[in-house]
Amino acid sequence: MSGTLVHSGLKRAQNGQRNTGLGCAIILGSLLWLAAAPALAADAQEPSLTALTSQADSGNANAQFTLGSRYLRGEGVEQDNFAALRWFTLAAESGNANAQYNIAVMYLNGIGVVKDPAQAVTWFVRAADNGDPPSQYTLAVLLFNGQLGVPQNVPQAYKWFTLAGAAGHQAAAANAVLVQELLPTNEVAAMQEEARQWIDLFNQRQSGTTTSEIP
Repeated sequence: MSGTLVHSGLKRAQNGQRNTGLGCAIILGSLLWLAAAPALAADAQEPSLTALTSQADSGNANAQFTLGSRYLRGEGVEQDNFAALRWFTLAAESGNANAQYNIAVMYLNGIGVVKDPAQAVTWFVRAADNGDPPSQYTLAVLLFNGQLGVPQNVPQAYKWFTLAGAAGHQAAAANAVLVQELLPTNEVAAMQEEARQWIDLFNQRQSGTTTSEIP
């Protein structure tokens, strides 16, 4: 089995919402290499560079992500992929899913780092576990294709498509319908149950009521 992932454009953080800029759903058949682009903070209503740097230095993950975006674009600062990666990493370690996604993209495309597919996958998984729908979609495609060193696992791909689709990712929702047709009924039911458990544990973790690991 194989699939097509069109994964391009800029993913932006705008007034608390994100435009993923992702392309279409997978098309069963041919395979394109991944070519993702990083998320960027919105231009509107951003603080001054001085204020932003102060907030980032104080540990504000959103400010760190935004500052990383500015260094990535060279907006108000000299363009510097290494500085962008530094700020994204600080934000990612504080749980910022956009930053986690961006680090994956930087390793995937060799932006500020040597290309490292294994590191890219690690960060996509981390962002997916953090509830990031585009990363969940990417992980599902990798599992479906057996791509970038990820062993092919169609049932798990279905689970991650289902989770991303439940979070509003339209391409993932469409793919979940397609992949469901490839699986036996008992595997569909098992993966749907795993998805329900994942959502329950994720919601508990977000509310601070559990420290359980999400499978």
